[in-house]
Amino acid sequence: MRRLHKYLALSPAGRAIVLRSLLLLPAVAALLRVRGMEPARAWLGRLRPFAADDASALAPREIAVLVGAAGALLRARCLPRSLVLWRLLRDRGSSAEIRLGVAKLADGSLSAHAWVEFGGAPLNERADLLERHAALPALAGRFTSSRPKTLSL
Repeated sequence: MRRLHKYLALSPAGRAIVLRSLLLLPAVAALLRVRGMEPARAWLGRLRPFAADDASALAPREIAVLVGAAGALLRARCLPRSLVLWRLLRDRGSSAEIRLGVAKLADGSLSAHAWVEFGGAPLNERADLLERHAALPALAGRFTSSRPKTLSL
């Protein structure tokens, strides 16, 4: 009931972002499992844009928080969350970039992570993310909202 009250307290633009995220996150997660990152990104790129006026009322950070809340509800992983956030920012006309990075864990294994950068800073992560994860330079600048068809893995 508390979640419903929080949802109803959002602006119409905020509710639209949450609903879109709840629809897109499972679809993107399934596409990632079955086909991989490039087909999932391409599918998102082919979708008709959502009404820009919905998202234009919100700051990029607010959109990131709303996508994150929907992702937490669905227990979505970082890559689907980042892809959906990237798409919603793209519809708004914002230039955002998907970043992938790795971190070495204490046991010597590697941990991968995905996030969205906006204005050169992580948008859907804490600012200290870059202290823990090294961005993969091969992808930097190749997966941006202003040039959505340039990623090739």
